[in-house]
Amino acid sequence: MKRYFHAFNFYAFSFSILLYLLTSAINTKAADWGLSYIEIGLINFLGCAFYVVSALKFGRMGDKVGFKRSLSNGMFLMAISLSFGFFWTIPIHLVISVIGMNVFFGFFFPSIEGLLSKSEKAAGVDPAATVIRFVLSWSAGNVVGMAFGPYLIQKLPMAVFSYGIVLCLVGSLHIRAHIKRFGETLPGPFHDRLKNSLGEIDFPKIKDYRRVYRFTFLLAGIIYTSGMALFPKLISSTGIPLENVGFLTVGANIGVFLSFVFMSFFRFWVGSPKISFMTMIAVFGAALLSFFLPETAPTFFLATLFSGATYAVPYIFAIFYGLNSRDDDHGKQGGIHESMVGIIFGVGPLIGGYFLQMWASLRSIGIMSIGLIIFVIVSQMTFIRKISSEQ
Repeated sequence: MKRYFHAFNFYAFSFSILLYLLTSAINTKAADWGLSYIEIGLINFLGCAFYVVSALKFGRMGDKVGFKRSLSNGMFLMAISLSFGFFWTIPIHLVISVIGMNVFFGFFFPSIEGLLSKSEKAAGVDPAATVIRFVLSWSAGNVVGMAFGPYLIQKLPMAVFSYGIVLCLVGSLHIRAHIKRFGETLPGPFHDRLKNSLGEIDFPKIKDYRRVYRFTFLLAGIIYTSGMALFPKLISSTGIPLENVGFLTVGANIGVFLSFVFMSFFRFWVGSPKISFMTMIAVFGAALLSFFLPETAPTFFLATLFSGATYAVPYIFAIFYGLNSRDDDHGKQGGIHESMVGIIFGVGPLIGGYFLQMWASLRSIGIMSIGLIIFVIVSQMTFIRKISSEQ
């Protein structure tokens, strides 16, 4: 197992747990304190605006000063800021925490992505193998964080922030020791299977691939993030206790993880825009169908499950083509990718909040999704025609 996953894959996993513990805790508390759908959406939007700025400003820092050094310093500062969570009593405290956590994670994920893609490429690891192992790591962490975040913040809030503080301090110290031993490299050894090429990349048209899949990821991700932020309030309105909401909304993270597992076993999508498009249409159709079923606990689980798939499929396309670069700009490309994530997590709850404020029903998310998917289809068909005509 060590030849497949290493310490920095573990950091992607463990910090994703923290991210979703905090995200679900904030949205659960907002619902518990009676904030409206629009207000919850605005809190998420504000925080993610800081995520975007952080990703673009600090995400490329590792290209200049070293990824490990900047990660160690960032973790130490995050440990200090997490102590504020022990004093949550009013909604403005949620706003402050949202800003702080988004500044950190907007920096953290581009740094991890840049370190992995640059170091593993130098070690001969195939780029697709790097991306797949990274997304499996963080998506597994998401499942844990989302499942237990609402329960812990209602029943044992100290556990959320204590976990984060310990993780950040231990991680900061470990990475400093890692720098002394290995510098900015990842030592390996890596399994030979990770070095086998999984498909050809059309580098002359790589910018076109990045552009269309990032745009598709942006639109499809709105479906996922609107549910992540707003479903706790919507589900609790049906009489399900808030502390149990996470065990339904975790379906979204399970959908993400299972999609990544599927995409890792079947690499048909690498360099194949037409097959990639058909894959997206399949998961979009399943999500749309679930939004118009009767609103029961199983329906909410299915809706979040397929919403996760609509996020995961274009995500892996966007990050794969984004981090594949012949230039020494892995931190920059990671920052651009994570800025898209930030936009999604900010705009999604805001748009979804608008629809749910008008009609507090799962069907309103379905109506919103129809419009978004139409734009996805048009952009994908335009891209495929362009690529085909140039061959």
